[in-house]
Amino acid sequence: KNNIRAFKYVLYIAFYGKIKMKTSIKKFFRNNLKIVLFLLITLSFILMLLIPVINTEIVIDKSLTISPGVQENPYSSGTVHHTRVLCKSTLIGNVTVKGENIYLTANGYNTQHLKHIYIEDQYRFEINPADDLYIFVFDNTEGQNESLIEFHLLEKWISLMLFVSPAFFITGLIGGAIFFSCLIYFYISILIKKNKLKQKSS
Repeated sequence: KNNIRAFKYVLYIAFYGKIKMKTSIKKFFRNNLKIVLFLLITLSFILMLLIPVINTEIVIDKSLTISPGVQENPYSSGTVHHTRVLCKSTLIGNVTVKGENIYLTANGYNTQHLKHIYIEDQYRFEINPADDLYIFVFDNTEGQNESLIEFHLLEKWISLMLFVSPAFFITGLIGGAIFFSCLIYFYISILIKKNKLKQKSS
């Protein structure tokens, strides 16, 4: 009988302790309602910054005049482009030639199909996926006349909203720091509450 009573007493203490712990945690969250709401708002904002966005922008828009027997220097003519960092990019190019026909060569990742391309009138190309530095060389070394070239390059990129602009990135870092600081605060506070309850029950 004494053993049964002792066992019942242990069960009672354990059950009562759990109920008391749950109620104290509920009271803790009620007392820190403002922090909880702020935590939820911060979390929703962080989740919003993780939404992927698609954007297209003109990265090169050049009109070039290339003399016969000349290969244009891409760095001086501005036909060099570095794709966005931390993004999935696609480059779409359009070349229009008036006068002497020219050759186009692209150097960079995934440009095997753009080596010494002969362009008579108009040419459209795509580099998918694109990554890092790209150099576009226009060559009129075999021509006898001047070439007028219009070169348009679009970059279509997909990225998290967090990396769209420096302002979003800094805001995301601040929001993340606040969010994890609140989590650590709650974790430590709940541990302290649990230890106090254990000490009282013992």
